[in-house]
Amino acid sequence: MKQRMRVLRLAWLPLVAALALPAAASAAGGLPAALAWLRSAQLPDGGFSSGLSQGSDLGATADAVIAIASAGQSPGAWRAGDASPLDLLRARAGEASGPGLAAKVALASIAAGQDPADFGGLNLTAVIEAGFNSATGFYGAGPYDSALSLLALAQAHRPIPPEAVAGLVRARQQDGSYAFDGTMTPGSGDSNTTALAVQALLAAGAGQEAIPSFDYFRRTQNPDGGWTYQKPSAYGESTDANSTALVLQALLAGGQDLEQWGRPQESLLALQQPSGALAFNAQTPGDNALATIQAIPALAGVDLTDLGSLQSHRGSGSLNVSTFFVALFLLAAVLMLSAIVERTRQT
Repeated sequence: MKQRMRVLRLAWLPLVAALALPAAASAAGGLPAALAWLRSAQLPDGGFSSGLSQGSDLGATADAVIAIASAGQSPGAWRAGDASPLDLLRARAGEASGPGLAAKVALASIAAGQDPADFGGLNLTAVIEAGFNSATGFYGAGPYDSALSLLALAQAHRPIPPEAVAGLVRARQQDGSYAFDGTMTPGSGDSNTTALAVQALLAAGAGQEAIPSFDYFRRTQNPDGGWTYQKPSAYGESTDANSTALVLQALLAGGQDLEQWGRPQESLLALQQPSGALAFNAQTPGDNALATIQAIPALAGVDLTDLGSLQSHRGSGSLNVSTFFVALFLLAAVLMLSAIVERTRQT
């Protein structure tokens, strides 16, 4: 009887492993659930909506490609009907006429292992380079566009003019922050532009220039470990998913110990909804497309300086989160069967 009870307990192992999957996935950052929600949000043309308007949005689809690749999956394999998000980006690449949007599409192509110099019949790196303004030191309209451009050019192995790095450094305000349009008025800086600028400076080899911005992140971090867009702000300072994800990526790019920052990834998890999507902030619960898309890379531990190496890692034998848990379940099943066979032999 005792022998039979031991065998029965062993037979529960796969069930225990299966029941543990949701908790383990949550501990790993809620990534599988967020990715599953994103898959359900794919539109028939292969693209993704920003949630701000109907239909596929070029920028949101580029961000989704980065999210998919960051989670260890192939964007080209995500097909809705006959179209993947890469197909949509190729078909609409001509819409990326300015350096900021061209850089975003270029980063998506790099994350997917494609050549941004020949994507959808367009040389995206040439579009970016043509958008440099030597008078301002910016690509495009300001630090936000310029940071995206530096990130794309660095990972496309294109030369970066020292004037472009100097222009970004000049746009840093005294408190270490950057404003979206380069405004130098105190208090106009925001966490999102600053996080992009930090990653761009690191990608361009000017990491020392990013140090004041880490001090800014420390001063503006909320008690729950996350960040808001701007602080102080008359519009509220609650932690939001987009800002927290971008700052988290800047911390990752800078090699920061997240434990020393109060594990800000947990503030992202606190915004995850039952569907797997993320809310923008706690005051506006509900599924938010852009919040989910932008949070996935941060939950996967991928920053915007990593995109050029994602494809090589996919083929290196490393496991993504979902694959790990499947392997864990299979291992439990194998152990159970081995134990049953051994007990049967003994009896």
